[in-house]
Amino acid sequence: MESFKNFYMQTKNSLPHDNVKELIEFDIKSGKAIDLGCGAGRDTIFLIKNNWNVTSIDNKNTKSFITENLSKNELKNFKFIQNDFENIDLEKNNLVVANYSLPFCKKDFFPIFWNRITSSIQKNGYFVGNFFGYKDSWKSIKDEMVFLTKKEVLNLLKDFDIIKFEEVEKDGKTVLGKLKHWHIYDIIAKKRI
Repeated sequence: MESFKNFYMQTKNSLPHDNVKELIEFDIKSGKAIDLGCGAGRDTIFLIKNNWNVTSIDNKNTKSFITENLSKNELKNFKFIQNDFENIDLEKNNLVVANYSLPFCKKDFFPIFWNRITSSIQKNGYFVGNFFGYKDSWKSIKDEMVFLTKKEVLNLLKDFDIIKFEEVEKDGKTVLGKLKHWHIYDIIAKKRI
C-alpha cells in the first residue's frame, strides 16, 4: 500500500501523457471521456481543462488528488469511481484513456474488459493509451499482468483507424526510481464502427 501512496504522491503534479496532449492538439470536438486507472489524475485534469466531461476510474481512492486541481466550475465535468476493472461497467463515451493501466488488468479477464472498452466507445470516438510488450522486464516477474506482441495489439485495434502506433523499447526508471527495461506500444486510434 505504501508504494501506491508514494506513486500517487510522485505523480500528482505530473504533466499529462504525450498521447493525450497529441489528441487534444488535433482540435477534435470535446465530449465524454473515461480515464481508466486514472491514478492522481494527470490526464483527467488536462482533459477537463480542455472542456471534456471525464469519468475517472481507479482501484484506489485518488479523488482528492484530482479535485484539488479543479475549480468549482470544472468539478461539474468530473466524476470519480473507485473500482477494479473486473467490476466496472463503462458508459458510452467519445474517448477512453488508458495510460499504464491496462497491463495491470487480470490477464484472464483482459479479453472481456477490452471488449467492454471497445463497445463503450462510440463511432468516431478515440482510444488513447498503451500496452506492455513481451520484451518488458516485468514479464519475467509479474506473470499476472498483460503483455502483448505487436500483432496482438494490432488485432485489438481491428475496429479502429490507427493514428499513432509507436513501439518504444528502452531502459529507464519507474516513477518510484527502480530500473527496468520498458517495452511499450503507445496508441492513438479512432473507432471506425
